[in-house]
Amino acid sequence: PTPGDLKLANPGPQTCKFNQSCTIQLTATGGKPTYRYAATGLPWGLTVDAGSGRISGKPWGSGTVQITATATDTTGATVTAAFPLTINWF
Repeated sequence: PTPGDLKLANPGPQTCKFNQSCTIQLTATGGKPTYRYAATGLPWGLTVDAGSGRISGKPWGSGTVQITATATDTTGATVTAAFPLTINWF
């Protein structure tokens, strides 16, 4: 890839606590800003801010889920990153 290619940093394995505030930051680089972010596989209680790439909220559930995050630049180029999120009760 060349330095101008759109990239989405993979945040790696994440851990949150049940019904406690949790924040995960998605960060895109390259391509042609501005970026739009999305994520699938989020547990109930977490949402992603499409403009900032911030996943936040108070997750419900337990165990590990696989999240697939995407970033799209103004040309329509899209990149993805997948990472596990473990929700602990305590």
